[in-house]
Amino acid sequence: MKNIVGQTPRGKDFYPRTKVIRKIYRRLDSGSHIFMSAPRRAGKTSIMRFLEDQPRKGYVFLYVSVEDVESSEEYFKILSEELLNSEAVSQIVKASENVFNIFEQFADHIKKVKVWNIELESQDKEPPKYSVEFEKLMRTLDTSDFTIVILVDEFPIALERINSEHGEKAAVEFLHANRSIRQRAKRGIQFIYTGSIGLPNITRKLNATATINDLNIIEVPPLNDREAMDFAKQLLSNYKVSFERGTIKHMLDRLSWLIPFFIQLVVQMLIDEYESNYKPITKKVVDEVLERASNHRNNIYFENYYSRLDKSLTAVESKLAKQILLRIAEEDRVVLDAFNGMEDASRVLEILEFDGYINSNQDVYVFNSPILQLWWKKYAKD
Repeated sequence: MKNIVGQTPRGKDFYPRTKVIRKIYRRLDSGSHIFMSAPRRAGKTSIMRFLEDQPRKGYVFLYVSVEDVESSEEYFKILSEELLNSEAVSQIVKASENVFNIFEQFADHIKKVKVWNIELESQDKEPPKYSVEFEKLMRTLDTSDFTIVILVDEFPIALERINSEHGEKAAVEFLHANRSIRQRAKRGIQFIYTGSIGLPNITRKLNATATINDLNIIEVPPLNDREAMDFAKQLLSNYKVSFERGTIKHMLDRLSWLIPFFIQLVVQMLIDEYESNYKPITKKVVDEVLERASNHRNNIYFENYYSRLDKSLTAVESKLAKQILLRIAEEDRVVLDAFNGMEDASRVLEILEFDGYINSNQDVYVFNSPILQLWWKKYAKD
């Protein structure tokens, strides 16, 4: 197993999240559409890529990232084109003449939408739309012999961007359009939406919780102690890194929040340290590496936590989130009452918890990751 930091591990480099994957298939087998909730860097994209790469018999998975989508039509355009360009879907479609003909018609209609949008020569009273054509496909596609599961990554981010660019009415209509498609789709079509920002939180703000009450929610937790130990040992073993007894447990205890990314980041630094002198890794070395993990050379990983706030929140909410996080970083523990009087503080705190920055226990907020906390103290000041 290679230690892959910053990218999505696939194939033999993916550490199996067996319990989560088993749960996903149970929900899919019952016909459910799913919202998979997980903090940033918790491995949800790796899980989706695993489903896509190694599907169970009778399933085809299509992964689509919609993080940069800014309109409903752009969203359905991306879904339509990815569906048409999927080799896995294409191979199964060819096995059924009826399904093949439906896809042929869909491809032809999508081509007309694209031509109209590019050339603006249509004389139709109303221009053709990707959303309409995509919904028609979902209603007519008979996939009784197999199930197509569309994996929509960062759906809440797309929703927030649509809200920001086009207003609440457009955002709610977008939610209704997705629900309508789920409700009217053939049984062989299912959706898994994912996001680190809580979808229920956003829909509450839009007074549109009814648009997602058909989704079955699955949470992706951090690795447990046994999994984290096994994961770290496999990574270090692959690079033939030797370490003193109790060192890995010490590392995991210091990390505290056992999501794959932070384990991989520290392991990467431990491998570098070992290869500089080939001396067994000690607890002291782990402590030194953890101190260096938050330095500027890792800005490429941590700045995304900072810039993401501007991308996923309004300007006012983003500013408030940065103020809250800086205070928690500097004070270590901050009680909820400290944010009294700050408008939207409770909503922003909930978002920051869903997105994996912080957690709370009895109304006391702390950073999940000591490494991210130290980086925030050093570099996340305007």
